[in-house]
Amino acid sequence: MIIDSHTHIGNSFWGQFSPEYLLETTRNADIVICSNLEGIDSYTGKDELECNRAMLEVSKKYSKIKPLAVCEADRTKNADNIRKLLSEHKQFVGLKFHPEFTKLAADSEKYDDYLLAAREYGMPCLYHSGHIKSCFSSPELIYKKAKQFPDVPVILGHLSTGPKSSHIKAAKIIIESIEQETATLYTDISWVETEDVIMLIDMLRNTKKGDYTSRILWASDAPVGDFNQKEELYSKNLKEFQEKILNHYKDEKLLNGLMFENAAKLFKL
Repeated sequence: MIIDSHTHIGNSFWGQFSPEYLLETTRNADIVICSNLEGIDSYTGKDELECNRAMLEVSKKYSKIKPLAVCEADRTKNADNIRKLLSEHKQFVGLKFHPEFTKLAADSEKYDDYLLAAREYGMPCLYHSGHIKSCFSSPELIYKKAKQFPDVPVILGHLSTGPKSSHIKAAKIIIESIEQETATLYTDISWVETEDVIMLIDMLRNTKKGDYTSRILWASDAPVGDFNQKEELYSKNLKEFQEKILNHYKDEKLLNGLMFENAAKLFKL
């Protein structure tokens, strides 16, 4: 079983990605957690209801695709549209935020009602977490907001973009949240080199509270990025990652957690 915890469809700045294109690229994954880029890229002009209803119809047509509701906190007054979607359509498995592209700092109070909605419906929230120095999407800003809603699972997408130093800082933030019980932070490892994933695993295996590698989700960000736009490269990278982790740890239980069990539990699949 493979669950890809971070994928996309939609026409946007990043490209034109049909559901069929995503499915072809991710052929070796069993389930893909997916959001609509047309609700992230402000140039498309599509609002929350429009882009999320389109995402919903795709998920009804293709059972492999599990939808996230994109949240446009930069354009709205509250989360009423999202509440309506979640109450009427049980297909949604979480919420998605992209502070970097929407240029709304992750600690803005405009996110508060969305996180309240996430709490009300028991939904995890996937954030694009950018470079550690980003004034919009740094893990520090996301953590600041997550601490205000400690019972809402918040996923640091990409473990912070940027170099190893960003990944180390993001990992330390996750560990602090665990050891001090200040927030419920997860991370997906899209765009993270395997050596940095190994570093993350070692850090989360040895927190003062015990083994918290259950907070790590495998993901690709497909079809964003050249290697995520070809099925053969996607499959090659997936296989190489699995082999490197298994060869390093000789632990199939750990690998299964990374590849599907952690995500299945978090997204209630």
